Amino acid sequence: MEGIRREATARLLPLLGETLRSERARVQKSLEAATGDSPARAMESEDLASLTVLAAELIQHEQKWQKALGEVFAVWPDPPVAQGHDAYSLLSDDELQAQLIGQPVAEALDRRFESVRDIIDRRLHTLAARLQYRGRPSNPLAARFLVESFLRAFDAGDCGRRLRAALLRRHEALLDGELAALYGWCNTRLAEAGCALAGDSDQAALIAGLGGSMDAVPANKTRIWETGNAVARAGAGASPASRLEAPRGNLLRRHARRQRDDRRAELDAAERSFLRDEFMSTLALLQADRLLPPGTSHAARLREGMYMVAGGLGIDRRTVAFDAEQDEAMTVVGALFDRLAERHTLGPAAREKLALLAVPWLHLALEDPQLFEPSSPPAMQVLSLLVELWDGTDGGDAQSLELQTLADRVADAILDAPHGDGRVFAAQLAQIDAALAAGRRRAEAVERRTWQALRGRERLDAARRQASFELQRRLEGRPLLPSVAGFLDVEWRQALAQAWLRDGDASDRYREVLSLGDALVESDGLAANDGGSAVADRLLGMLPALRDCCAQCGADPAATEARLAGLVAEHASPTPRQVHVPTAPAGDDAPLLPDDADLVAGLADTRFSEGQRFVQPGAAGVGRTLRLAWRSSLSGACLLVNASGTRELLLMPDALQAMIDSGHLQARPPNGGAVSEALSTLAARAGAA
Repeated sequence: MEGIRREATARLLPLLGETLRSERARVQKSLEAATGDSPARAMESEDLASLTVLAAELIQHEQKWQKALGEVFAVWPDPPVAQGHDAYSLLSDDELQAQLIGQPVAEALDRRFESVRDIIDRRLHTLAARLQYRGRPSNPLAARFLVESFLRAFDAGDCGRRLRAALLRRHEALLDGELAALYGWCNTRLAEAGCALAGDSDQAALIAGLGGSMDAVPANKTRIWETGNAVARAGAGASPASRLEAPRGNLLRRHARRQRDDRRAELDAAERSFLRDEFMSTLALLQADRLLPPGTSHAARLREGMYMVAGGLGIDRRTVAFDAEQDEAMTVVGALFDRLAERHTLGPAAREKLALLAVPWLHLALEDPQLFEPSSPPAMQVLSLLVELWDGTDGGDAQSLELQTLADRVADAILDAPHGDGRVFAAQLAQIDAALAAGRRRAEAVERRTWQALRGRERLDAARRQASFELQRRLEGRPLLPSVAGFLDVEWRQALAQAWLRDGDASDRYREVLSLGDALVESDGLAANDGGSAVADRLLGMLPALRDCCAQCGADPAATEARLAGLVAEHASPTPRQVHVPTAPAGDDAPLLPDDADLVAGLADTRFSEGQRFVQPGAAGVGRTLRLAWRSSLSGACLLVNASGTRELLLMPDALQAMIDSGHLQARPPNGGAVSEALSTLAARAGAA
């Protein structure tokens, strides 16, 4: 109410100065048009002088006006007390004059704005009931209070009756142009505060008209004031402070309010809004029935379900509508469940279970203003887990079917719980964690063995890739003896890869193997130029290193000596040299990743993270769930495993993104769960709308 007072003051206070300026301009124009010294001209001159004085003292008159209006708000919900006399006092000349000229103006304004003022009256009735006020409250913005405040600002001592009446008529015209906007703002502000319209049939109206003591009123007539009833606080436990601390929820509700305004004609056609106890009772019956009519969206199904149950209770849907808070909650909850169903691969049974769960979540939305905030209460955590358990169920996988059964069991427990019992969510969250713990440990053990083996294999591929690179540098189209090229391609390349694995590419051992390859290439060059004894000396010097290289490849001493003998013999009696093509790896030696994989780009790619879920759609519309269990620290490659932890795919990030773009995989939110992603998306849409 203090906010309404400040807004009304900000909008209406400038009208005082505008009233004086407009009337002064009229009097000035009238004087300029008048001729002679007629009595009318003399009165106009007197009025002009009075207006000049009033304008000079405008600040004082504005202060008097603010004080008068503030007194009306200060005693709300009671009406302001008559100033300076009791019920048997005589009216002063000033009060009599104010009544005679003010009452017609107040009645005229009241008639013009009767419809919107009546809506504000009904909302103020609800607001007063929150304060346990047992009478019908006053409306501080009613026309009679605004007129009285103006007349107290310009009393009979400030101006004559003629000028005072003229100023009031001028002020009436200005109020006529300003009150529509002010009343509209006030109505919206009260609606945002959860003040529903008090209907004519409410017991609140009956009690408000009784007055006096409530002792003689039957108990069933006073239950309207109890918590949970139509005029009780909207959303039990929802304090104004908690609503202020719910920015995302408020954003979603404001967006829902704009959608509600699009159905204004339908809402205005109803005679009244659902009482709170009616709505909650109907919602409880809808949850117990476990049946929602078909519809294009979850919000539409919720509304039709509520009307269906209400019809069974004798409530005609043509005469009743959902109030602002109820309608906004249905819109937001419906949009959330629409997003969850749209973004996940659910079977028909799971989709219907999810739709039924919208009923208890609608109750939560009305009770908990923090429900849609990023803090993620237990109810939202349970909803995320249920969607993930239903998502991508593989009918041929026993463990996947077990997870679906777990989700069905938890959903049934929530639907069977007493309506409004929030303890069920924390309890079922613990049930899910306990049920998944053993399977999660088994899957994690399998995943660990899988990615550890892949990490070792990937290091081997990296070593082989580096060795192949060094081999290619030494061959690079150069004709070599077949024995030299063969030794470099097999024994030397394998020894270089092992040195990389064991000691690293910065080690002395690695540099020694590199030097051995360079020495072989140089010896071949000497032999090609008839090096003679120089070639023999070079080979004799390399023999220990060559033997060690063969031993690292697992060759026995006899095979090693035969291999070296052939190498020496070919240097002594050269055969035709030729360009050697390195042997491509095959079979078990084939690399895990394609040769053209960009390892630097793969490491820098941050689109995917460990733990992220993916769904691989099946031919029948359902699919199976995969999880990103490991990302390589060497290449950025992504390991996807199934529910048992077994390897399914090993892909570079670009290849994984290509599968997503083609529809062969569907990515799920990396962090925060399904509900968090859905709410973030809805908030982004609401903010952009």
